Amino acid sequence: MTKIFPAARDYRTVTVPISPARRQAIEKAIGFPLLPGQREQFQYYVMTGEKGRALGTIIAASQKGEYGAIEFVFGLDPAGTIAGIYVQRARERDQSFRERAFLDRFVGQGLADTERLRERRSRERNRGAGAVLEGVLKELVAFRELAQKPGG
Repeated sequence: MTKIFPAARDYRTVTVPISPARRQAIEKAIGFPLLPGQREQFQYYVMTGEKGRALGTIIAASQKGEYGAIEFVFGLDPAGTIAGIYVQRARERDQSFRERAFLDRFVGQGLADTERLRERRSRERNRGAGAVLEGVLKELVAFRELAQKPGG
């Protein structure tokens, strides 16, 4: 997590339950159902620096690829913009989605870019890259719905 926020000294884990109504809103916004194990709660990490000041948010995500789960981590700055992303584990045969050229296309996108991510996903033919796109989209929408909206 400090790969994305090197000034971080600690973090706080936040776990938010997902009500049926919020789940429905998330699934409608992303255009596909949440995976089993991701339907009841949403978790993220608030990274803190000197004197406990929040530096940003880390989201550890998992999305189904062709050959199993693709696990990746991305960070949001305080404005909700992706500050960095990396893949932790994947079993895909085509690993091109691990390349910086692909991952760096997410940096600078954020909570307001979910429609753009949906469009990008619809054009993606590589299953691994598509899974990362789906996962980022899913996590951004879940964060917006559960961590930033009143009652979320």
